[in-house]
Amino acid sequence: MIVFESRASTVLFNLLRSHEVRGPFLLPANVCPIVPMVFFKAQRPFEFIDIARDTLCMNHDAIIDRWSVPNNRPAGILYVRTYGAVFKTTDLFSAIKSRSPDALIVDDRCLCPPDFSGTLAPHSDAALFSTGYAKYVDIGFGGYGVLRDDMRYAHTGSDYSDEDLDEVTNRYKRTLRTRASFSYRDSDWLDTAIPRESWESYRVRVEQELGVASGIKLVTNSIYASRLPQDLQFPSVFQSWRFNIQVRNKEAALDAIRRGGLFASGHYDSLAGMFGPGRAPLAETLHRYVINLFNDRYCSPEQAEHLLYMLLDCKHLSPGPLFS
Repeated sequence: MIVFESRASTVLFNLLRSHEVRGPFLLPANVCPIVPMVFFKAQRPFEFIDIARDTLCMNHDAIIDRWSVPNNRPAGILYVRTYGAVFKTTDLFSAIKSRSPDALIVDDRCLCPPDFSGTLAPHSDAALFSTGYAKYVDIGFGGYGVLRDDMRYAHTGSDYSDEDLDEVTNRYKRTLRTRASFSYRDSDWLDTAIPRESWESYRVRVEQELGVASGIKLVTNSIYASRLPQDLQFPSVFQSWRFNIQVRNKEAALDAIRRGGLFASGHYDSLAGMFGPGRAPLAETLHRYVINLFNDRYCSPEQAEHLLYMLLDCKHLSPGPLFS
């Protein structure tokens, strides 16, 4: 079953509202801040799990350890494919279902290329894909879910306000800057309106843009890969959504890029300790050293070459410790 909404976060919201099993959900500590906002709005509790060094996704052993705690077992899991990298999850999802057959397993592939095959990872209940801003295919809106045919899914309509979205976005960004504790206040920030575009039209447009985006990424990634020192580069499995590098002095490298009039991002910090209790040392380490270099239509090959000139001229360009 396919469900199509204005945003992938709306699909997640409707799934959470439709799922009756009580208990906390497990989320990766370095998830996009909009995700815990969805859980707050759906009034579903959650806990953060640190990532693993090899996959940069949620630590499988930590997930099973949490599921083994008697009483208050999790109601489900949002398994995010970090940087669009896909690793085998059959053993993990099977172990969860053997302990909690009614647990909701959501496979978050919002940074992966859109997939219209309708297939799900073994033992998962739903997969999420997004075509909003800065995703693999960016058409400015839209997200969809691939669901088990027997899944409960009820569309929840409510008011929406651009001003409310701006307000909650500014509030969570301020929390990230100050490392303060976030206090959620509900508002009409989530767009739950039924998309104006038909599913058929949307799918055709996304499939066309997928070919364009893939071609751009192939060209730009080859420029980065051929010029940057190998010990700065992430393994190739992590390089489809952005081209990621690890540098010990991240801020100096970002400053060098900005001085050239270009842009790169540091990506998500750990939300543990701000949006919920706990610590996530590996998620914090990833944020400390990672830089995402753009490889989409917002970065031409000429801009990529200029960015590399500025970056390689940086006197503080030494590799971080992530893959050493």
